[in-house]
Amino acid sequence: MRRFALLLLFFGVCANSYAATLNIISVDSRADAPLGVSISGMRPTEVVELRLAMQDSKGTSWRSNAVYRADLEGRVDPSTTAAEAGSYTGIDQTGLFWSMKPDGPGRASPFPTKRKDEDLRFAPAEFTLEMVIDGKVAKTTKLRRWIDGEGISAFTVRAPGLVANIYAPRGALTDGRRHPVVITLGGSEGGIESADMYAAWLASHGFLAMSVAYYRMPGLPKDLVRVPIDPVSVAVDWLQEQSYVDASEIGVLGGSWGGTIAMAAASHDQRLHAVVSIVGSPAPFRGIRRDIAPADFRAVDEPGLTWKGKDLPFLPYLEDSRWLDEADATAQSALKAAMLPIEKINGPLMLLAAGDDRLGLSGEMAAVANRYLKKHHRDEPDEIVYFSDAGHLISPFWQPTTYRHDLGPHLQVGGTPTGYARADREGGAAVIRFLRSALKK
Repeated sequence: MRRFALLLLFFGVCANSYAATLNIISVDSRADAPLGVSISGMRPTEVVELRLAMQDSKGTSWRSNAVYRADLEGRVDPSTTAAEAGSYTGIDQTGLFWSMKPDGPGRASPFPTKRKDEDLRFAPAEFTLEMVIDGKVAKTTKLRRWIDGEGISAFTVRAPGLVANIYAPRGALTDGRRHPVVITLGGSEGGIESADMYAAWLASHGFLAMSVAYYRMPGLPKDLVRVPIDPVSVAVDWLQEQSYVDASEIGVLGGSWGGTIAMAAASHDQRLHAVVSIVGSPAPFRGIRRDIAPADFRAVDEPGLTWKGKDLPFLPYLEDSRWLDEADATAQSALKAAMLPIEKINGPLMLLAAGDDRLGLSGEMAAVANRYLKKHHRDEPDEIVYFSDAGHLISPFWQPTTYRHDLGPHLQVGGTPTGYARADREGGAAVIRFLRSALKK
């Protein structure tokens, strides 16, 4: 009896000696950086749940959860441990982010992007991570995810013909060195918010960046019709005069229509030495009139862009997209007329493209660009990064993708939650790697 009691005591001590510990490499990190979350000290095969929550800019709560089983060493690592149940399953270190769902109405891009008070910089987004064992919350940790981060400075450029902001890494403006710089452009939503986010994100990776607006700002066109691409060259003019800029290492990055403008500007301005187009088209589509019910956007048979006062050709509307059908003489003639001379870009070109892009056909148009560049035998390390099941709204931040496809009944952007999650995770990393190589950063 005494021996049995000792055995019970021994096994009881062993059972109670396990104490699960939630480990996080950094609770304060970039919005595109792995969290480095792991759990240690569990019983082998013990089950644990992680829950993640945040509030978007409109105050709606978003939540996700995943159930994991510890390995034989009592460890769980979402980058190598499969989620057995929850808002996602399988191995995916971004799963808790992209699989979040709202308590109320969903939004396509819910990552909170509030500005700091009276500042161009962005406030960090706050998340709550919980570790749950046996139905009880064992640990709660607050996380901060930032677009730009500490040490980034930002200011408005005061120059004729420019609506622009500078985002600079710590010391880049004062260290006495000349740095590469990337000009950033937003999409057809207009304004400068998206360009600012791209610039702040690049600054968090050590790039000097300049956001530039091209329409829907004071002094700029209201509609995306005959919008000058000239501000990009005006930006280059200004940058070349700055003591902290390496004038031989200026690139341009744009999303959607901004990607098209990036290619158009670099095709005409040889001072741009690297181009990134995120779901842009190498042949401009029709112009867009705004503030027209019910969708706000209405495509019109007018050129979207101009260069030095001259209209740039554009693709006409076709009932069925046939730009890859070389047997279709009508489509090929229109494509030939509208194609930007991207072979003239004085540096490497990267295209991020989505196969299920129902708004900008970026997958199909990347194939058009690939065919075109091969015919011109370009001697540049161009890249096409293709995500077959993503749609038009690829983001460089880890954030929920469960409503990314939903812009209402009048705008179809395509994509699946898992497809967008992969594009968000891999696309931004590919852009940073490309720019570091192209601009010798």
